[in-house]
Amino acid sequence: MDESMLRAFFGFDDLEVEIVEGDVERVVYTGAHMQIVEYRFPPEKEFSAHSHELNEQMGVLLKGRMGFEVAGVERILRPGDFYHARIGQTHRAWTFDQPSVLLDVFAPPREDLLARSNVWKPLK
Repeated sequence: MDESMLRAFFGFDDLEVEIVEGDVERVVYTGAHMQIVEYRFPPEKEFSAHSHELNEQMGVLLKGRMGFEVAGVERILRPGDFYHARIGQTHRAWTFDQPSVLLDVFAPPREDLLARSNVWKPLK
């Protein structure tokens, strides 16, 4: 980890936005031992069941409404609701008829996201 990339304060608009899954906006910020990923999802989006063999994952819904399934249990999340997928636990998610914003935390940081992490927008 390049310590010079770490900042005490930053916002979504300070980081370069990556488009994944065709129409999902994502920014990634990685610290020494954890990683935060903010997702901005369009309506009617589905994410297939998967698990992370090395990473614990927790998230909080900031905007919209989303369905989640973790270890076979389904819930509908509203802003302020959290979910938690332990290491190796299968989980999936979907949005409904409105955009949603989700903040995920991974520990330890996901190696596959490091290349997109802490990518600052150029100063103008």
